[in-house]
Amino acid sequence: MNISLVAPSLSSTDVLLKLVEELFEYEVLPQKFEQTSQAIHQLLSNPELGQAWFIEVEQEGEKIIAGHIVISYSFSVEHGGRIGLIDQFYLKPEWRQQGIGTELIPQIEQHMGEAGVHALSLEVNIGNAGARNFYEKHGFIPRRQFCLMTKVIKQEKVTLNIAS
Repeated sequence: MNISLVAPSLSSTDVLLKLVEELFEYEVLPQKFEQTSQAIHQLLSNPELGQAWFIEVEQEGEKIIAGHIVISYSFSVEHGGRIGLIDQFYLKPEWRQQGIGTELIPQIEQHMGEAGVHALSLEVNIGNAGARNFYEKHGFIPRRQFCLMTKVIKQEKVTLNIAS
């Protein structure tokens, strides 16, 4: 079995959106199709925002898309510059527990190093012990003293009083 990361093109957006939908269903996340579609188009059109890949498995001469990975870029003073956030790492159920993730982590790290990324972060469902163990086994360290918090920002006009 040969495993590769393949960058999607704008013409393969529908395939990527279908995988994202499967991930949202699996994680029981609210699906906002319009918002997700816009975000995927924005990411694929602006490589400075991050990278997305299909996880392609070649088995018996046939190439199959087994999942996808999305990494967005940010900046961290603590880590000395650009960092990557593994926003999505999804394998279809029939491809899990076959060593695919173990083979992909070094590939992802190599790609990120070439992109000038100093550290990778990710978010794992606290109840997903299997995923937590997998990432810890691959060198990701839980930051138990931190609590990830999120606030959704509404995209509306607000009068700003900014002094220069």
